[in-house]
This record gives sequence, structure tokens and C-alpha cells, in this order.
Amino acid sequence: MSIAAPRDIYVRHTGKEGNSYVNQHRVWDADRFIAAQQAEAAKAGGKAKAEQITEEQYRAARK
Repeated sequence: MSIAAPRDIYVRHTGKEGNSYVNQHRVWDADRFIAAQQAEAAKAGGKAKAEQITEEQYRAARK
């Protein structure tokens, strides 16, 4: 059994008021991380959400 290497993913986080920001995360399991972030956003309610984006989208948003 091999251990997966951590990798970088990019996420757009939106708060319940609708304000959003992008962030880079180093994770072992991207699917599990995104699911956990989406569950936290669902708890917050309102417009809160978390969605995985591409590196290009991340870089464009950071400009």
C-alpha cells in the first residue's frame, strides 16, 4: 500500500453574507477536504459555500 503525497488544491470560500475569497490548501485527500468544507458552509447557512477551482482561476482572482 502506498501513501498518497499531499497536493495543492484551490478553493473559493463564500461566507453567509456572500463575500468570497480564494485560498490554496495542501491536502492529502481533496475529495474529503472539499466535502468537509461544504458541510461547514452548509452549517453556516445563507450564501455560504465552498467550491474547488482551478489554479488559473485562483491566480486570476489573486491579481
